[in-house]
Amino acid sequence: MTHSKLFDTIIIGGGPAGCAAALHLAFHKRSVLVLDRGTSPMHFHTNTIMNFPSSATYTEGRTLLRQMHGVAKSAGATFKEADVVEISGEYPSFEVRTAPSYRTTDESVYHAKTLIFATGTSRKHPKVDGLWRKWLPVANVGNGAYYCPDCEAPLCQDKDVLVVNTGTVGSALHVANSLTRFTDKIRILMTEDAYRPFEEQDLNKLNESPFSWMQGKIKEIDFPVPSKLQTITLENGEVLRAEVFFVAFVAEPRSELAQTLGVDVDVKGNIITDHRGKTNLEGVWAAGDCRPITQQIATATGTGNYAALMANQFLGNDHEQE
Repeated sequence: MTHSKLFDTIIIGGGPAGCAAALHLAFHKRSVLVLDRGTSPMHFHTNTIMNFPSSATYTEGRTLLRQMHGVAKSAGATFKEADVVEISGEYPSFEVRTAPSYRTTDESVYHAKTLIFATGTSRKHPKVDGLWRKWLPVANVGNGAYYCPDCEAPLCQDKDVLVVNTGTVGSALHVANSLTRFTDKIRILMTEDAYRPFEEQDLNKLNESPFSWMQGKIKEIDFPVPSKLQTITLENGEVLRAEVFFVAFVAEPRSELAQTLGVDVDVKGNIITDHRGKTNLEGVWAAGDCRPITQQIATATGTGNYAALMANQFLGNDHEQE
C-alpha cells in the first residue's frame, strides 16, 4: 500500500533515540512517523536501568521504553510496527518501503521530506549449542545477564560474576577490569566459537591478568534462580556456576539502510555525522547507537533530541523560503 501523506520526518527506529527525536518534532507540530520493527534490546530488557533520570529511581528497560513511546504518541507522533527494507530519493522527497518480517506485517510505501536514522546496533550474543538465538531468553533479562559495564557494573556489587566473551581477549579483560570496583569474584569464559577468530587470540594476556579463566563452547545454559544461581554447561561436560553472567559482546552498527541511500560511515560502519547529528546528505540525520557514541540510554536520547531539534529548524527555514 502506498500512502499519499507526505510526513515532515520519518524516523527509522523506535528505541530511546528515535523516541526522543519523535517527541521533539511532534511537540513542534511536525508530522512525524516512527517505523520500528521491535528488535532493539530495549524491547526485551528487564534488567534495572540506572543511568536515566526518570520518574522512578530504578526501572526496567522495556517499561521505560513503553513510557517513552507513550509520551511521544501523546505529543502527536505516529508509531508503526514495520520493517524498513528500502529507502530512496533525496530531500525533500524520500520514499521508505516496508515489508513483512517475523515480527511485523506492514507492507507499505511512505514519503517524507526528511529522515532520521535511529537504527542502533546489532549485538552479537554468545552461542549456545552453536546457535546465538538460544542465548536470547537470558539476554538482559531478570538482572542475571548484563552487557554494558558503564550501565550495569554497579549491579554486580559483591556478586560472583562469569564474564562470557564473544569477542576478543581485550574485550573480555575490559569488562572484567571494569567490574573490579564492585566485586573481586570474577572469572572469564573464552568461548571458542566467538565472533573473532579464537586461534588468533593472545591468550598470554589472560595468563598475566589477575582473573581465572577457562575456554570452551557452551552446550547449555540454566537460570534456576536468576542473579543467585545460574549455570553454563560446556561441551566437555564442565559446569560453571555463577550469580551473574556479564557478556563481553561484539556490536555492529545497523547502518546498512543508510549506506544504500549514500550516507557516509566510518571503517566500523558507524554513521558519520557532525556534532548535531547531520549526515553528508541534505535532510538526513542520525541519532543513537548507530553513531560512534557511548551506548547509554541517556546519551541516545540526547542525540535524538539534538537531531530532531536541527531537523525542525531545517524544516522551518525551508518553509520560510517557500
